[in-house]
Amino acid sequence: MDSSLPIATRGLRLACVTLIVLGLLAAGFALVQRMRAERSSRAVDVVVDYSEVVALAGRQGMLPMAVLMRLREAGATAVALPEESLESLWSDGEVNITAHPLPFGGKYPAGWLPSDQVFAVDVSNLLLINQVWDGLRRVYPENNLHADSMRSGTLPYRFLVRGPRQDVGQLGLGLSPTKVDTITRAGLRVVPRLRGNDLAAKPALERSIAALAEMMPLPKGAAQRGVVIFDGAALPGYRALIPTLAELLKRHQLVYGAVEFSKQKGDAQLGAKLRGQLVRVHSISAEELATNTTGQAIQRFALAVKDRNIRVLYVHFPPLTSDDPLATAMAYVQRLATTIRHEGFVVDVQRPAHPFAPLSLPTPVLALLFAGSGAGLLLWIVTLLPAALPRRIVLLGYGVLVIGVAGAVGSAVVTPGLGRTLFGLCAAIGFTMLALTWAYRRLHMLADAHPRQAVLPAVGTLLSTTVITALGGLFIAGMMAETPFLVKVGQFSGVKLTLAAPLLLFGALIVTDGVARHGETLEAYRLRCLARLRGFLGQPVYLWGIALATIGLVVVAVALLRSGNDAGVGVSSLELRFRSLLEQWLIARPRTKEFLIGHPVFILAIAAAARGWRSPALLLLLAGAIGQVSVVNTYCHAHTPVLLSLLRTVNGIWLGVIIGLALWLVLGWLTRTRQERDAAPAAVEADAE
Repeated sequence: MDSSLPIATRGLRLACVTLIVLGLLAAGFALVQRMRAERSSRAVDVVVDYSEVVALAGRQGMLPMAVLMRLREAGATAVALPEESLESLWSDGEVNITAHPLPFGGKYPAGWLPSDQVFAVDVSNLLLINQVWDGLRRVYPENNLHADSMRSGTLPYRFLVRGPRQDVGQLGLGLSPTKVDTITRAGLRVVPRLRGNDLAAKPALERSIAALAEMMPLPKGAAQRGVVIFDGAALPGYRALIPTLAELLKRHQLVYGAVEFSKQKGDAQLGAKLRGQLVRVHSISAEELATNTTGQAIQRFALAVKDRNIRVLYVHFPPLTSDDPLATAMAYVQRLATTIRHEGFVVDVQRPAHPFAPLSLPTPVLALLFAGSGAGLLLWIVTLLPAALPRRIVLLGYGVLVIGVAGAVGSAVVTPGLGRTLFGLCAAIGFTMLALTWAYRRLHMLADAHPRQAVLPAVGTLLSTTVITALGGLFIAGMMAETPFLVKVGQFSGVKLTLAAPLLLFGALIVTDGVARHGETLEAYRLRCLARLRGFLGQPVYLWGIALATIGLVVVAVALLRSGNDAGVGVSSLELRFRSLLEQWLIARPRTKEFLIGHPVFILAIAAAARGWRSPALLLLLAGAIGQVSVVNTYCHAHTPVLLSLLRTVNGIWLGVIIGLALWLVLGWLTRTRQERDAAPAAVEADAE
């Protein structure tokens, strides 16, 4: 049989559609499980800082416990308590440190040399003696320590330490039992802030975590003792002991609190070892609070909880400049707790924040998601080509489909991480391009319609295009329906590419008019596309064309830089206020790139096509594609609850339709005005004749 004879591609398309349907069923299963996991952790901790509480108590002339009890009434649930160190105790006046001390009796311990770096720690507080000595022995070699009381039974009690003070002085000695007692008696929970350091050895790390667990009894009916936050640029034990740290936290039922945007060394490794069984922490520094209103700070905390699965809010007090600073602090905490509860979350001392329920996708479900995503990309390529192709090309398509399915199964079994990246890109690019290609065809179909008759088809085209794009987003969201992705331990690796690639591909499709026409052969299709490309490249370069291309590149670059929570381009204060209003009105704020740019311009493109303005219509449609790539990008952020992402997409559509129809009316008014102005001289000339 002649392999060059054309045969219909209907069977290949049907095979792709079948895989897509199966993939959507798998995505539905995965997303239902994901939503259940997202609902499993609704408790949020409002944590205040112990040092700020002490400072507030001093200004108010009250005991710290009394202030803590008032803050608990306002809505605080826990207190962040830093681990003590020799340097912190020295700065607080609790101990005295002397360099090169003269030892009691005039002799250093055996093995110590006069040239060694030695310093003395004098402790006058009886309650601190055991804490300092036990803490030093936990984290530092005992042969470098010596108890050297100047007189038996007298104070201060002296310890000799061999080693550099700048290093040893920063080692964590554990929590202060007195401060822990004050916090718990006030009815609040303790959130330890342990010191990260590079000197941690495995035995020292084990002893420190065990000692911490002893001070944090397991609440009745709870699965974890509480949340632990680490201070410093690196986690204790980084790099080699991160697996040990993960095992110790699990063994002692302690929850790692991962501080958002902290960039701590070892954070990603620890999160991976814990398989996402952690809670995320968000804080606003005192410096930031000084430049923001309390309303803005509360809104930011609420967004962190609702949009990014944050479950611990580390609250610094805003500037307390009033005559009653405690009342100001209480009002701030109370307003924050009330706002979080209003969003449907639990703020209660008896309900501590805890990790999401463990979630893992079965391998067959992941394989179907991968296969459906790859089929979506192949289906787009096939829809561009003529409906009948040479047999060898159709067979090649079947071969690609079989290889893709085999790759999907193999990736799901062997390398699911790589599979998520590759097939996630297939879903993002394939379904977005399917949607935009559908819109391109509809644009040409509506070119001969009357502007008034094209209004409803324009809205319908936007809706159907967005639905097709969102299907790709749901595939990606389904792939990431596992616990690590909910807490941003795992992330989709191709976010920037999902924004740029569809725009570039759609631009190429417009330039070449790369959609096959009815009854067109493959050779005729190829020659036509090449001719269009040569014609485009052979056009003279005008200054307006350069300016337009530059503007387009700048818009795409800004869209790429502004994507993500830690975007490289800042947001103006005016836009922040506008976003805040949308959050208050709509629950889920739609993306600016969708409702204010992409969707209205998309409708305007069809309005231009209905008036016979082909070139402007195509340029507007390319600009409208920004809204579609933004839609799929929404689902690439797995730490955002999937229902919130769906609501964000819906809000973007109806707002974009309203703005787009308003622009349609303005365009119609401008067109009629111009026609009337152009008709006026002709009428005058006719009267004169």
